[in-house]
Amino acid sequence: MLTRPVAHRGLHSEGVPENTLAAFAAAVEAGHPIELDVQLTADNQMVVHHDTDLRRLSGRTEKVRDLTVQQLREVRIDGTDQHPPGLLETLEFIDGRVPVLLEIKAGDPRYLRASATAAALRDYSGPLAIQSFDPFIVAWFNRNAPEVLRGQLAGSMADVQTVRWGTRWLLQNLAFTAVSRPDYVGYEFGFTTTPRAWLIRKKWPLLLWTITSRKDMNRALTLGDNVIFEGFDPSG
Repeated sequence: MLTRPVAHRGLHSEGVPENTLAAFAAAVEAGHPIELDVQLTADNQMVVHHDTDLRRLSGRTEKVRDLTVQQLREVRIDGTDQHPPGLLETLEFIDGRVPVLLEIKAGDPRYLRASATAAALRDYSGPLAIQSFDPFIVAWFNRNAPEVLRGQLAGSMADVQTVRWGTRWLLQNLAFTAVSRPDYVGYEFGFTTTPRAWLIRKKWPLLLWTITSRKDMNRALTLGDNVIFEGFDPSG
């Protein structure tokens, strides 16, 4: 996961929506590791989807948590034939052909999200790591599935409106890594300074997200060990 740029939500493009089997197929064909997001469903399984609801990608108002995996199979993304795939379906499709960075989206119940993800991973033998902004989800894997590589995600936390300023500062500065005990750190490129990157790399490999141009990639690779990219061809 440190040797080739990682495709953010798969190798998506116009007509190939993010976090779908089509985007993952494109990443596999190009030989890129895949970053993907998982949410908890009504039947307590994990499905590959970034947002908590279907509005942005499907124009529907339901929340992912209120639908089952089977109901989500009927949802169409961005007017294509693609649907939010279940995690088991996704892992069966990828089948170890490229590494996977699996982000468990923060939310309640956090430990059910962690245990449902671990259950889906039980029979998967391909290269894979879990990661989360929630340090307690990462810590759950340290306690209960220590064989799974773990990443602590952090950055500006600008989209997080539910935590107090002090907690946000602690998350920005990786203060909970004593709890989560990650194997690597994934950090927001736009919030990374040279001193911050140096301090992180003294302890962990550093992946920087999300890189959207070759110029930014070149800069990011002077700060960290690898990049998570979208919207351009990193080999071009």
